[in-house]
Amino acid sequence: MELKKLRRKLYKPESEFEERLETPEMFRPGQEREKASSGEWKEIKERKLSAKQKKYLRLGAIYLGIAFLVVSGFMVWHGMTSFDKDNVDLEIQGPEKMVSGDEVIYIVKYKNNTRLSLRDIKLIFRYPEKSIPSNTENLIETYDLPDLEPKQENEIKLPVKVIGLKDEDKKVSAELNYQPGKISSRFINQAEFSTKIISVPLAINLDLPEKLVSGQSFDFSIKYSNKSETSFDNLQVQVEYPDGFTLQSSDPESLKEDRIWPIGELIANEQGEILVKGIIQGEQGELKSFNAQIGTFEDDEFTLYAETVSAFKISVSPLFVSQTINRLSDYVAKTGETLGYQIDYQNTTDIGIKNVIITAKIEGEALDLTSLTLNNGSFDGVSQTITWNAGNSPDLAFLDHYQEGSVNFSIEVKDPLPIKNYNDKNFIITNTVQIDSSETSDALKDIQVTGQSKSITKVASDLIVQAQGYYNDDLIPNSGPIPPKIGQTTTYTIKWRLINTANDLSNVKVEAFLPPHVQWKNKISPADIELEYNLQTGQLLWQIGDLPAATGVLLPVKQIAFQVAITPSLAHLDSTMELIGQSKITGYDNFVSSELSNADKIIDTDLPDDLSIRQDGKVIE
Repeated sequence: MELKKLRRKLYKPESEFEERLETPEMFRPGQEREKASSGEWKEIKERKLSAKQKKYLRLGAIYLGIAFLVVSGFMVWHGMTSFDKDNVDLEIQGPEKMVSGDEVIYIVKYKNNTRLSLRDIKLIFRYPEKSIPSNTENLIETYDLPDLEPKQENEIKLPVKVIGLKDEDKKVSAELNYQPGKISSRFINQAEFSTKIISVPLAINLDLPEKLVSGQSFDFSIKYSNKSETSFDNLQVQVEYPDGFTLQSSDPESLKEDRIWPIGELIANEQGEILVKGIIQGEQGELKSFNAQIGTFEDDEFTLYAETVSAFKISVSPLFVSQTINRLSDYVAKTGETLGYQIDYQNTTDIGIKNVIITAKIEGEALDLTSLTLNNGSFDGVSQTITWNAGNSPDLAFLDHYQEGSVNFSIEVKDPLPIKNYNDKNFIITNTVQIDSSETSDALKDIQVTGQSKSITKVASDLIVQAQGYYNDDLIPNSGPIPPKIGQTTTYTIKWRLINTANDLSNVKVEAFLPPHVQWKNKISPADIELEYNLQTGQLLWQIGDLPAATGVLLPVKQIAFQVAITPSLAHLDSTMELIGQSKITGYDNFVSSELSNADKIIDTDLPDDLSIRQDGKVIE
């Protein structure tokens, strides 16, 4: 009841009031308010609401309903429009193992487990390297696929001929690119699959002799086959030869450096053979390996299918021959020296061999053929061949079992070498020795008895330093008395001139020492050349580096000039004075792979190279 109404009722005459339900209790501090009983709350709930309250309740319920519908609609819309690409399955199926060259089919399966349609689907498939797809010429192919509805799945089959080596893993990959529903973004799913090559159906083999001697001509075959049910196109056989092998002929004929044979198509279960004839050169015991390969050759690229390696050793021939130069098997010659050749021979069998012939073909521009000296044998100047036979060497009439012997000759190296143009460099001397017999027994008729030995001797370059002293010089002017006088200073010019003949050199340097009584004047010509002087030791060092062949022959002499001085004392009276010690030059010969060195004389006050003054450098008063 409102307070205003209660007042009116209290002050209105004859107003009646309802009796109290119970006697009120006095409130005491700390006393807790009692809660209404459940019955009381029920009574309160059952009380009637006013119209206004009911209106508010109805509006609240409507607003709550609208909010519920909005939230529910949003949840339904979000569920219908959200997208998770993990619910799109992409899988590649195929064989885990296969034989190289066989055709296999890879199956790409894809499934839409989402609520949205997949539109504008593109599949990018990558085939294995060096494979041959059936439907395309490219190893990366893009396919446009139809739309995929929710819960729908599809697949595409991709046949391909896979090629590779044994135990090689061949990998394929797929990429599914699509646009889900009305979502503007594109999504990508990826998958991979590997197939292992367990065998190769193409085979290749070499049929080589077990033993050969150096210089022997021999035949061998290259056999190839296709053991599969699939044909191979554009096949090619190629062979890597060892050093010392020379191809003489082949059937069919070879191409490109005599080592490639085009086969073309090799149908299922077909085989073929290549016959080869050649000559082998090598030292006794040397291993000679041949490598044969078969594969396809397309777009200038060779794809290997199979290969084989076979080898043999050079064995001792019935007639064995070897040679040394100045008692060495690997000798570096120098200009002007004598080369002493010794040729050793032996019958390596237990059967005697008649009418043995030994020839030595000596070649090289560096040889002075007029100096050839023979103890026996005969020389043919046209062919530059020395021959020993029973006519000039009786021991060769019959070579008993295991019998051995030797023949000799000597020849000089030219000095100077014949350098007439810039191509005259890197001189070599070759001596090819062969031993044979014009009459062999029946026991050796099927065996090649010929033996051969070839030596290649490189000629080292001449590296020369010329040390010269001058008083009168056009490069550096000098002063002081000549002959030198006690207590007076005289200056001199020292020159180093370098000559290099036959081969290019590197790390070339010249050094010498100045005696303690010689003063370094630090005047150098040309001025841009670095000449190092050590004041404590008196060492002079000129580091040249590279020095080309024909320096001082066709090219100008390499030269440097510098000035020194002396001031004689009484101790030097009536004697010459040393101006510079022995000049030494070193360098590395790039052709013969060896260090070279040379030296020139000490220079004193006599100045033998300066012809403009009297040759008497003794100190006077």
